Amino acid sequence: MKFFIFILFLGVAGISQAQKAKIKIDGDIVLVNGEPAFILESPFLSASYNLYNIDHQPLAYFSQSTGTKKIHTSEGTKYQNFTYLSVTFNNEEQSKCETGTFPVKKLMAIMIVKNGLVENGQLNNNHVVRFCEERGFYYSSRR
Repeated sequence: MKFFIFILFLGVAGISQAQKAKIKIDGDIVLVNGEPAFILESPFLSASYNLYNIDHQPLAYFSQSTGTKKIHTSEGTKYQNFTYLSVTFNNEEQSKCETGTFPVKKLMAIMIVKNGLVENGQLNNNHVVRFCEERGFYYSSRR
């Protein structure tokens, strides 16, 4: 019985792994399942990103922003700096929102693919609007 459950678990794990998109970064080009999907540029030593389609048309800008939050401790009030990304999409509504920072370009690409923001070289407007509704302006409202 234990062996059967183990085999079943391996089968389910194998199926779920097979359904996931394989994401690879080749310079600034993001490959999804071996096909070029979009371009993700980031300035040297910056957490900001510029998102382009393969024809190098701008799709979105993820610009690094900083904020300060007040923390009350037993020793008094302290201020802590934090960074986040202000996002502007070049979709029909020029959607804007905020998201956390990604220290590695591949993590940023995974987030874009996972949320379905870019499909067939263009922004998926429905997914962009949903993404912005979910993310909102959490970081700038914490100041």
